[in-house]
Amino acid sequence: MDESFSRPGLERTLRALASAARPHPTESEEYAVIALAARALLFLHSRDELEDFYGWLESREAGNGLSSPVQAFSSMREALGWLEVQPEATQGSLVEVEHETYVIALGPTGSFVLVRTVTHHAAVGG
Repeated sequence: MDESFSRPGLERTLRALASAARPHPTESEEYAVIALAARALLFLHSRDELEDFYGWLESREAGNGLSSPVQAFSSMREALGWLEVQPEATQGSLVEVEHETYVIALGPTGSFVLVRTVTHHAAVGG
């Protein structure tokens, strides 16, 4: 498979993440999130699970729940309040907050968090 057309290789992806992190101060949340994403990719690579991840991602994008947000909110406060009362939030599902798309992820403390995506999706209900 030709990686240059289907997806960037790991090295290219890590270079892009480093480039995206560069304008942010090292103590900023943005820098920390970008660094975490790079480390997560390296972890998956070290366990020979990166291809499994890409397969999972492709299946989700093909219509298994990742194509459009499941909820829309006018504020982050409202979205976080909703997320807090979800006993089993669907990890990997998308929500829209103030016209930005976020994915539901399991945070480092074991609670669900919203992580902003870089992909734009159709608005909820329209």
